[in-house]
Amino acid sequence: MNDTLDSLISTWASLGAGFDAEPEDAGDIDLERLLLDTARFIPRMARLFIMAATWLHAYGDTIAMHRLRRLIDDELEPECRPVLGLLLDTAQQGTHPREFEAVVRHILPEPSPKPLFESARRSVKLSEIARRRASALSRKWGLWMQPIEFKDDAIRPASWMMARYPALRTRADFRGDLRASVMASLRHDVNAGQSESRLAALAGGSRSQVRNALRNLEMTGRVVSHRAEGANRREVTLT
Repeated sequence: MNDTLDSLISTWASLGAGFDAEPEDAGDIDLERLLLDTARFIPRMARLFIMAATWLHAYGDTIAMHRLRRLIDDELEPECRPVLGLLLDTAQQGTHPREFEAVVRHILPEPSPKPLFESARRSVKLSEIARRRASALSRKWGLWMQPIEFKDDAIRPASWMMARYPALRTRADFRGDLRASVMASLRHDVNAGQSESRLAALAGGSRSQVRNALRNLEMTGRVVSHRAEGANRREVTLT
């Protein structure tokens, strides 16, 4: 989705994160792939980590957890996974329950500990300073960085964000459960609604779990399903 740091920052600004960038209409944002892109670019920019962690701490309920875990396995490079693990683990500090715990448990730490940020990796001296000042949480992930404080005053209120992206209201209502992943897959993954089995694979749940989620989504008028013409499968579409 994002192939440059500038476009990534613009997308975060459109979600209300405090960057020196004009919030632009980023279309229908794929939040889970946004997190993957963020993990790829975090080592280049410390503020990206701080703002993403702050936003996730406040609005983590909008993330489709099952789908995020599937995307980590299928699309995120192994060297970037510990970065995302540290980001999510940082964001869930002070939350009860720890909202990203099921995803965080799925990620392994960096096997060769080093500074999180590229600027500190450029010399032995800077790397040693990063190691000495590293928080316990960053040591756990093998990516050294100092403790951070959430910048709650640097993100826009939920009302501003929801007005720009009404689909986030449904995500927040579902609080990251499988229904959010089903709807996100139907919206963002190619041919996700081609069959229940494909939808289950992309949304990150079992067929029985997805079938139960679909039953609720159909009842509330968010999706419709029908038997595919000439095939023994059911197709699903968003309403």
